[in-house]
Amino acid sequence: MRIIYIIILILFMVYSCKKENHKVDMKIQKENYNPTEYFAFPTNIKKWKNYKEIAVNDSLKKVQGEFEDYKIEGYINQYNQKINWWNIVNKKNIQADNVRLEYRIVDNKEYVNQYINYDTKNGNDIKNSLFYLKERLNHNTLRYKFYIPNKKIKVNTSATIFLSFFLNNKEIRKEDLKCVKKNNYYYVDVNYVDTGDNIIVKGLFEEGYEYDDGEMGLNEIYVLDTLK
Repeated sequence: MRIIYIIILILFMVYSCKKENHKVDMKIQKENYNPTEYFAFPTNIKKWKNYKEIAVNDSLKKVQGEFEDYKIEGYINQYNQKINWWNIVNKKNIQADNVRLEYRIVDNKEYVNQYINYDTKNGNDIKNSLFYLKERLNHNTLRYKFYIPNKKIKVNTSATIFLSFFLNNKEIRKEDLKCVKKNNYYYVDVNYVDTGDNIIVKGLFEEGYEYDDGEMGLNEIYVLDTLK
């Protein structure tokens, strides 16, 4: 009888350990994932409740649903790939982490290009967000501002942007520019002659950085814009 009791006790302990390890594995740690991997969890339509979709046109659908305590809405293309801006909002806690994020297709894969963290009480959390804004300085000058996460103090940083300009699907100009750091963002000024044409701007912003512990990394934002 004592042997049977010991065997049952051992089996119970093994089961408890496995169950506990399973709980740890299931917990999603934001720091363990890049943005595309991390946001793939709540935006996984297959995991949603109360799923709804509305056809915008032949190649675009607006979708919405619920994931845990969050209400989520966004867009998918005809290939069921997530594109454009999405919104993830906590339904119960006004001070919970919410996010607006932009999905783009890069090399035929879904890619989180920008994300803006916020809560409905305090507004945007710029320090932990990644996005860009455009500001018109005058008739022929645009300024792009790039906000990048600053969770830790960076000892070395450098940022550049490569831009291509297109008219009627033909590339008419290229620029490789160094960005200037100011407060919590980088900026670059783009000069152009306003001809009234619908010129498309495509680009890639890159920030290389190093922390004081030697860790190095890279932040990227793809730009898609017009000069109008």
